[in-house]
This record gives sequence, structure tokens and C-alpha cells, in this order.
Amino acid sequence: MRIAAVTVRNYRSLKDVTIQLDSYGAFIGVNGSGKSSVLYALDWFFNGAPVSETDVHGYKEGVPLPPGSTIEVAVTFADLTTKDRERLQQYGRSQQAEIRRTWYADNKQTKTVGNAKQGPGFADVRADQAIAERRHKYRALQAAMSEVPDLGGSASKDSIIDALVKWESDAKNVDKLVEVTDADANQMMGWNGANVLRECVRFVLIPAAISIAGEVGAATRGTALTELVGAFMSAASTRAQEAWLQKHADALTELSGEIRQNIEIATGVQATRINTRLATLVPNATVTLTPTVPEFTPRIDATIATAVTIDGITNDVARQGHGVQRAVMISMFEALVPDADLIRTTHASEDGEDEAASEARLAEQVAGLPSIIVAIEEPEIYQHPIRARAFAKTLHELSEQQGVQVVIATHSPYFVQPEQFDALRRFTYSGGVTSVTKATVASVATSSGIEEAKVARAIAEYVPTEFSEGFFADGVALVEGQTDRVVLETVANRLGLDLDRRGITVLSVEGKGGLCVARAILVALGIPTHVLADGDFGASDRKKCKTDEARTQAHETHKSATARLVAGLPTSSVAAQGTVPYLFGDPTVVCADYTIWRDDIEEELGPWKSFVQQLMLADIDLSARNNKNLLAYRNAVVAADRDDMPAVLKVAIDAIVGMTARQEALDLSLAGVASLA
Repeated sequence: MRIAAVTVRNYRSLKDVTIQLDSYGAFIGVNGSGKSSVLYALDWFFNGAPVSETDVHGYKEGVPLPPGSTIEVAVTFADLTTKDRERLQQYGRSQQAEIRRTWYADNKQTKTVGNAKQGPGFADVRADQAIAERRHKYRALQAAMSEVPDLGGSASKDSIIDALVKWESDAKNVDKLVEVTDADANQMMGWNGANVLRECVRFVLIPAAISIAGEVGAATRGTALTELVGAFMSAASTRAQEAWLQKHADALTELSGEIRQNIEIATGVQATRINTRLATLVPNATVTLTPTVPEFTPRIDATIATAVTIDGITNDVARQGHGVQRAVMISMFEALVPDADLIRTTHASEDGEDEAASEARLAEQVAGLPSIIVAIEEPEIYQHPIRARAFAKTLHELSEQQGVQVVIATHSPYFVQPEQFDALRRFTYSGGVTSVTKATVASVATSSGIEEAKVARAIAEYVPTEFSEGFFADGVALVEGQTDRVVLETVANRLGLDLDRRGITVLSVEGKGGLCVARAILVALGIPTHVLADGDFGASDRKKCKTDEARTQAHETHKSATARLVAGLPTSSVAAQGTVPYLFGDPTVVCADYTIWRDDIEEELGPWKSFVQQLMLADIDLSARNNKNLLAYRNAVVAADRDDMPAVLKVAIDAIVGMTARQEALDLSLAGVASLA
């Protein structure tokens, strides 16, 4: 049993967000975009983590919330096992189980409902009510449905519910069940009995801001270490003390007798003294002091601490590095959920139980183990890059295990691998509202018109590289090569338009052929993207072709490549410089979505005389294009005069910077429309 979808409404920036999840989910996006809020909302849903008025969407300090304000989390569960369905009863009879919890700010109360399949009219009997009313409704139901047993006039709540469940579980009644939306499900969360949902699935949240050493270093009340070993430690201590008491029962009886005798003598002396004085105040009155000696029970409260040994050196966990501490904590939280090994290790035959019965009970316990959902906020915290990559692989492998689901909120490209692309959920925040975008190989192919196989190959090629950085950016400028990247980044700095500070990254796809598919991948995730490409109009002339025919063929090749690129770019862009639609050989064009140099960036840099002079000082001939020393190019841009910088470079940088501003305006507009709706 796992989460197939979660909907969060009116929680922090999550006004109304629905997220589909598979066995692995990676939430990405800038700080404050709402990624972690989904994890904390789930923690409230599963574990009852506290919520308050400040968590309600739109809360403003000092301003009362509108009447009827709520927080709502709805979870759809898939892959229910036979045991899950048995536990969930009426809520587990459909293909998927849907449970929704709502917190009401007016009275600070919580209500849980679920979509159920029940017998006709059974929901009224199950509703929370006084026992007399429940009996009355059950008798009315029994009168209308003779196959429902007569329980008499003093039936208990449990016997009534059991009778309903028995009728619903009968295979001959399957076709008589009816869909009941929002059936009362408070009992599922443990308020009126066992926490049924917890028996099916455990949700473990590992937050970024936590006292790691405090959680895993000592078994104090409420810590992870106490949750992990507290019950086992207590049980072991109890067993040992009970065995000792039984062994030394005679000695304890003798000790108790001697204590009682000595106490009676001591209290008798004081009773005589009291009565002597009492007689003068109240004639014929006496006081009796009768000592009670409880059975002597030695009590030993065990404590435990966590030490970590690395390369033969042992230290308390608090003295280890934060990376080690967090690894220990994550391992401990994972171990909180019982697994088959634990069940087998702690299993013991009961009195009078033969081996076959013991094995059958063990198999039933293993089959009934809950699944685990591990949610980690910023798994990259305190992790060395190599360890972060290894940890990312470990989490993905963990998610592939039966009964395990992993959800992370991350800022690290290390946790975005090609096989995880479909699991990405990109969060954006605008106007106080979070939006979530997802993309798959199929959706990228459909939206871009690019073959699905080509998209898949591009993801496999690009995602393990620095390209993944683009998933976390506010905007991306895609270029053909590293020279373009270095020049554009440094020119932007010279113009006082630092791209990093604006959340914009420049990424090279190492060639023209990958620009369109790379753009399609980013745009599908809602990332503003600007493409800068070479028109290559003069490329054939620079090639040392031996014949005119070869030169003509090279010219046509570049022309075709440029035409394919243009065909894959937006057709609605308005040119800030040049004209659209762009044709091979046209002057450089700069639009909101793309820039196409007439030839290449070197041709655009050629008129920048001070830049060319700086390159010559480094023995580099710009026109030869045979020594693209990145450091030399960067230094030349830094040292060149701004006054003679070609205007087209400024126009291109303005277009790159402007794409994030345009996206923000669009997001605000959409947020306004959503608010009106």
C-alpha cells in the first residue's frame, strides 16, 4: 500500500495542490516554494503533527481568519494487499482507498472521512452517535434487511459494527454494496480504537531542522532512539526483574516481615505519645496508626546511548560529524518500521503451540507488516558530494523494494538521475500560492513533437551532467558550447546583471542538435528557457573544402541544421533585434525565447575591439577560432572596455534576464485567476 496521490488545500502556500506519486518522488524548486510543506502536511495526516492558525493559507498576523477556515489533506492509496483490505474494511473495497482529514480553525477539531463501499444504510448506523441512537438505527436497518442479525435491545457498539462488517464481508453481498462518499472514518486514525491506517502504512518524516544528536544519541522521552528501542528495552528489563523476583521470593517475604515489625514498633511509640496528649483534649478518644508496607519491588530504569565506530575509533554520536549523525538518524528512522527480519528475530512460540502453528502465526505476522513511506527533507544536508551521490542511489534502490516508498524535497542535482526524471515534481511560488509541474518522457515528446526515443536518449545523456542544475533554476540559457557559456556569464556580470543572483544558469549541450530537445525537457517542467544558437552562415567558408562541390554540400548541411533548429523554436516570439521568422543567412535575431547568431558568437565579438586586443595579448586570434581558451576568453571580457561592447550582446543578455520577469508576471496573472475561481 502506497500513496498514489495527495491533495493539500489551504496549508501554508499550498492553496490547492494535487501531486501524483510513484514509488519514488523528488520535489524540486527554489527555497520557499512549498516542497517541504507537502511533507509536513503528510506528517500531520499520518502522525497528527501539530497545526495551528498560522499554517492556514493566507494567514496574516493580527488579522482574524475568515470563518470556516480549514486545512485539508486527502490521500489516495494504491496497491492495497489482501491484509490492507481486511484492515480497512469498508474503506478498502474499491481499487484505491481515499482518506481525507480536515482541521477546522474555528474549533481546532479534526475530522476524518473516507470513500467507502458499505451495505445500504450502514453509514447511518456507523456514524458517531449515542449508543441509544445507534441501537435504534440498527433495529430499523434489521427490520428492513432480514439477513442482518437481530442483536436484541442492549447490543454494544462493537457487536453492532461487527455485525455490519460480517454482512459486508460475505461474498454473496458484494453486488449489494454501495459507494459512500465522505463516510466517517475517525476510527481509522486511532481515536476510537486502534490506528488502522498505521497498521497498513507508516509515514516517517526526516526533517532538515532537527537536533540530530538529541534524536539518536539518548533514549529520552519522544526521541527516535526511544521509539526504536524503548519498548524492547522496557520489555527486556521487565522480564529480567520478574525472573529475579520469582527466584528470591522467600528472601523478599522475610525482608517485608522484618520491615513491618520494626515499623509497627516505631509507630506504636508515637501513637502512645499522641494518645496521651489527645486524652486531655477529647476524653475517651484514641488514635491508631496502622502501617502498610507495600511489596518490595526493585526498580531499575535502564538507559542507553549511541556510539559510532568509524575505522576503529569510537565516539558518542554527538561528537561525530553532521553527515555521520544524519546517516545514523536516517537509518534509525527507517528501522522504526518493523520488517520481516525483526518479526522473525523476536518471534517466539506461545505456550502449548506446536511448531507448525508457530510458523503459521509467523507467516501471518510477516504478511501483515505495514509498508513504509520515508519522507526526507533535504537529504543532501551535511553530505560530501560523493556520499550524496551514493545516498541518492541508495534511496532510489530503497524505493524499488517491496512495500517502500520514498519522497524527498531536495535542492541537489545529485538526487535527480535519468531513471528518476518521471518522478520529478517542480514547485514554483508566486503571489503567495504554490504551483506544481511534472513532466514525463511521453509528455515531453507529445508537447514538443520530438520522438519519444530521442527524448529518452537526451535525458539519459544530459541529466547525469551539470544539465540537472537547470531543474533547480529560475531560468536557463541553453548554448551550444562552453565558450558561449563563459562569454555570456561574464558579459552579464560586466553589465551589472549577475545571472546567478537572478537564479539563471547557462548550460551547454555541446552542439546544436541537442538544443531543441533540451529546451523541451526544461519547458515541460515549467522552467523559462532561452536558446542561443549559431546560424553557422559562414561555417562552410571556414572549412578547408577541396572542391566547390564539397563547400556547397557543407553550406547546405548547415542550412538544414539551422532550419531544423528554427522549426523547433516558438513561432510567436517578437524580435527585439532582427526579424522573424528567421531564415538561414539573416542578420542575428534576438527574441524573448531565443537568439540566433548569424554565424557564431565569435562573429558577434569581432567588432569589440578592446576584447579582441585582450585576446591577442594571450596569443589568441579570434578570427581563427582555433584556440578557445575559456580562461582567456573570460579574462578578455573582464579587461575589455564596456564602451565599445557590441549592442547585440546587451540585447541578448536583456532577453535572458527578462524571461524570468515575464514568467513571474504570468504566474501572478494565473494566481489571480485562480483566486477569483
